[in-house]
Amino acid sequence: MRSHKHNLPVQTIINASHDIIVLKDSESRWMEVSARTLEVFGIDRDEIIGKTDKEIGDIYPYFKEHLSRFFESDRRSWQSGTQIQTAETITIDGIERIYDVVKIPIYNSEGSLDALVVMGRDVTGILEHEQMYRSLFRDHPDGIYSLDKEDNILDVNKESEIISGYSREELIGMNFRSVLAPESLDEAGRHFEKVLQGTSQWYESKLLCKDGETRDVQITTLPTKLNGKIIGIHGMVKDVTEKNQLEQLKNEQTVILAKIAVGDPLEEIMRYIIEAVEKISKGICSVMFYEKEHNWLRFGYGPKLPEQFIKVIDKFPVGKHLASCGHASYTKKVAIVTDIEKAVSWSPWSQETLRHGFRACWSMPILSTNDALLGTFGIYYNEVREPVEIEIDMLRTFGYLSGLAIERSRHEKEIQFMAKHDALTNLPNLRYFKEVFSNKIRQTDDLAVMFIDLDQFKSLNDTFGHNFGDMLLQEIAKRIEKVIGKENFIARMGGDEFILLLQEVTDEQKMRLVADQILKETEKPLMIEGQEFHVTASIGVSLFGKHGKTIGELMKNADVAMYKAKETGGNAGKVYEATMDDKAYELYMLRGEFRKALELQQFELHYQPKINLKKKRITGMEALVRWNHPEKGSISPATFIPLAEESGFILELGAWVLRTACRQVKEWRAAEGPDIRVAVNVSVKQFIKQDVAALVQLILQELELPPDCLEIEITESVLSSHESVIQEAVESLQKLGVKVSIDDFGTGYASLTYLKQFRADAIKIDQSFIRHLPQNQDDAAIVSAVITLAKALDICIVAEGVETKEQVDFLVEKECTEVQGYYFSKPLQADKMQELLKQQFASENK
Repeated sequence: MRSHKHNLPVQTIINASHDIIVLKDSESRWMEVSARTLEVFGIDRDEIIGKTDKEIGDIYPYFKEHLSRFFESDRRSWQSGTQIQTAETITIDGIERIYDVVKIPIYNSEGSLDALVVMGRDVTGILEHEQMYRSLFRDHPDGIYSLDKEDNILDVNKESEIISGYSREELIGMNFRSVLAPESLDEAGRHFEKVLQGTSQWYESKLLCKDGETRDVQITTLPTKLNGKIIGIHGMVKDVTEKNQLEQLKNEQTVILAKIAVGDPLEEIMRYIIEAVEKISKGICSVMFYEKEHNWLRFGYGPKLPEQFIKVIDKFPVGKHLASCGHASYTKKVAIVTDIEKAVSWSPWSQETLRHGFRACWSMPILSTNDALLGTFGIYYNEVREPVEIEIDMLRTFGYLSGLAIERSRHEKEIQFMAKHDALTNLPNLRYFKEVFSNKIRQTDDLAVMFIDLDQFKSLNDTFGHNFGDMLLQEIAKRIEKVIGKENFIARMGGDEFILLLQEVTDEQKMRLVADQILKETEKPLMIEGQEFHVTASIGVSLFGKHGKTIGELMKNADVAMYKAKETGGNAGKVYEATMDDKAYELYMLRGEFRKALELQQFELHYQPKINLKKKRITGMEALVRWNHPEKGSISPATFIPLAEESGFILELGAWVLRTACRQVKEWRAAEGPDIRVAVNVSVKQFIKQDVAALVQLILQELELPPDCLEIEITESVLSSHESVIQEAVESLQKLGVKVSIDDFGTGYASLTYLKQFRADAIKIDQSFIRHLPQNQDDAAIVSAVITLAKALDICIVAEGVETKEQVDFLVEKECTEVQGYYFSKPLQADKMQELLKQQFASENK
């Protein structure tokens, strides 16, 4: 048998094919067979030509298993007289292979069936790939879909049904654009066009689900090609709603923490939190504040809540099963009410709540860092709704952030009060007094300044103890307030001194009458701890205009008059007179001896050690200047330091203190250890009149000392003067590597603004706050707040004036960094300080 066209044997043609090819006659005898067929069935050509399937099965028994299928498909082809196609499984070498079999009947010239052509192609691999594709399409964790060129949906997988809310039957035939949110259509159209031009696309869009909810989705689209021609679009859609919400949650958390850290107002922070939550959750938020004395919740923030509904929830009781917020406050756990109408706990308030359209309410308690209840954070919804996990996380996150903001605000208010008030008496302090004076002189000239100093207070304080002294000062403060009334102003200067600003003062006689009233009230018997005491005071007065026009002049002259009253034996009041300046002359003469005293080495440094509570060792000390006058004896720094500042001598004295302290610490570092540092107090005049940073750098270079050996202390009063100069100097010192600390923190000059602005390395809490620890709850709260604030700002905290073990234990518990005070050591001369360091060095090197 030959091909007529090419004159080639049929056998040669069919052997060129990789398919099974068998030519059977009308009796189903094998007339021709391809080499591939012989190979697949493992048979010999000479043995099977001219034989039927059954005869071949007799020769090759394993061939018999295929006979029934072959007979059946042959029969159908003969009977139909047309080509048939079928799939048949053939086992080859123990492996099943699937063949796509085509059987074509051949007719002779008379129209009778003459032969049957059997062709089989191995499609195992194709079918496996198709099944894999179907499995991938059906079981893929993301939504998979196919579109035609008009964006009509041809097929979708199960995940696509879940994401959209539509069934497969509903989706097939829909246009893809109909399941996109309106705001996403334009962008999606641009991406579709690019895919149909052959470019794959990846983008985020919004899907409009069957229930009307919008979901964030990530869409990947690829062109579908057949024979190199684009016939449609194949795509994948991934629901990223929760992922986007989580990212947004993290971003908002970062912003809110930054706002808390920089001290933004609480109202601004809470407004930002509420806007962020409402944007993410699509609900309406409220913040309630807890009032412990009434055990109820007061409405705080909720700009979208109706005014009438706010009246319903304001003063909301706290208790078990009391709606959402009341129950959350009671249990300190999240309270979820998905259906207010059906919730028994909401029944007393449900009618009014439902009237405003609220159907669900979730509430999270707002707690402080020590688990105290501060309030609640609630979200209301207009439909029955149960939260998913990310929404619970959102509630916890924003509840926690609200707690931080509220707690920080309360600490800040305490510190702001502390910055303007005396901690012992709660009276305004000197800084606040000066602010009030500046405001009053704009309103009236009829003002007077009065200085009050208690007579022999130091002797009483030393005899009966500090607790007695504190109670005495508190009682005297109340008595003075009672005399002058609310229209006048009183402040505590410090120690046993008070300063008053009196209004509507027209003459000296009226002032003498007020002074007499205060003296009479002061000398009335005092009962303290069961004992009766009698105290007197000395008063000095200066009148605005007559005795000065500035607060400085008025305070100076009132002070001079007060000392004149003391000179007469006390329990008296004096109005300032020019002849009282004799005392000022004496101070002037003393001021003239400064330079001579420096030349004759009458100045000396004492050192008070600072103890690191964690390391339990001396890590530094404060240098304190003393004046040993050959005639007047030891002159108090409280006397000569102000004079040195006024005269300008403070520049020379300050430089001497710096150089002497650095020279001394160099000796100690060489002998006793490399980590010793010394702190030196620098006055405002030094910052204004000289380049302190340059002076420090020069001294360190001269003595070949590292910058970490020195710490510069700045009193609070310095911070409120010449801010730009001080800030520049502080930055320069810190660039050198010299640490800067705020001394006497809390005595009335600093504020949170200064604390943030100057970024000190350390804060020294004034001893007036330490003295009554831990018994005095107000002092304990203030000190705890300052330590908490300092830790949050990564600032070292030092407690001054530590005198008892109870104070040390309290400060250790609160994680105070360093302490100094008489409990450990009084200020020592250099040789005594060196002995103390030697003892420590010897103990550590045993």
